[in-house]
Amino acid sequence: MGATVHAAFFSRTGDPSVIEWGELPDPSPGPGQVRVRPQAVAVDAVDTLVRSGRWTTPLAFPVAVGRDLVGVVDAVGPGASGLHEGDRVWTSSAGYAGRPGATAQFVVVDRDRLYDVPDAADPVAFVASLHPATTAVAALHLRAGVQPGETLVVVGANGAVGAALVQEGVASGADVVAVVRDVRAAATLGEWGAEVVIADAGSAAEAVAERRPDGIHVFIDTTGRADTASAVAHLVPRGRVIVLAGRTSAEIDLWSLQVRELRVEGFILSALDASELREVAGRVNARWTEGRPLTAHVGEVLGFADAADAHRRMEAGDLPRTDDGFVGRLVLVPDATSWGAPRTTR
Repeated sequence: MGATVHAAFFSRTGDPSVIEWGELPDPSPGPGQVRVRPQAVAVDAVDTLVRSGRWTTPLAFPVAVGRDLVGVVDAVGPGASGLHEGDRVWTSSAGYAGRPGATAQFVVVDRDRLYDVPDAADPVAFVASLHPATTAVAALHLRAGVQPGETLVVVGANGAVGAALVQEGVASGADVVAVVRDVRAAATLGEWGAEVVIADAGSAAEAVAERRPDGIHVFIDTTGRADTASAVAHLVPRGRVIVLAGRTSAEIDLWSLQVRELRVEGFILSALDASELREVAGRVNARWTEGRPLTAHVGEVLGFADAADAHRRMEAGDLPRTDDGFVGRLVLVPDATSWGAPRTTR
């Protein structure tokens, strides 16, 4: 066996016990590829769907877990222009569709899926923000087409994705209404520029309608528990419901959908192609340049070797929460002890 690298990987789909901490062949970048040394990898809910097989995607076993990484360029393959050894880069599309995963000492990534890390960004805090930020930007701009002044309703606004949707909605000039059950999150959401409604997800649309009787332009539920039929009923003509947590079913009046030109559209970040992901990455990085980055709270930093435990906790909903009621993110680093205390970008 040739040179190897340590990695958290799986050779078949299943529960978190299929994740091994061991050795994989040391990867070399081919044409159009770059070898990256990861500094931090986020743990996303979708990672557990890939590993469990609940979401079907081509996998080249054995494959390391994880899709979002921040790292440093180690080697550049033929034709991979514009990057040099030592450059800081990020990607949000490793570990699915046949591509190598992120949680390894070295990872090969296609050049067209790598983006510059903003100068001021801390690797741990930045990687924690990537999945929420890219989801928010893509859902609001590539799918919903949110416009300044439109009413945007975000249900579950104290979750990682919900918080990013609120921040991006406000930055885009939307009239953002943030729906949460935890009253502790209200002050922070208000400081960001949202109007806060305290309500259960199931009654969110009705609760918002009392505040916005003229109707809702864009409705996004991050919890999978909102009443989508009720949301559709409260849309303005040409209003949109973006489904990104489709855990329930809904009975919708198709005649109303037609004559009022309403849209109910599914969205999954993994369906974006490389050009769409680059557009999204550009918007995410631009927020940093503008001094208003889309942020997330780092709940806990673990080692690469702790990936199986991190997946167990993600599936069990055993995630840290801030004192103001926001969900914390789990981040993996090569050596957890080198990173000190958990941090936040807020």
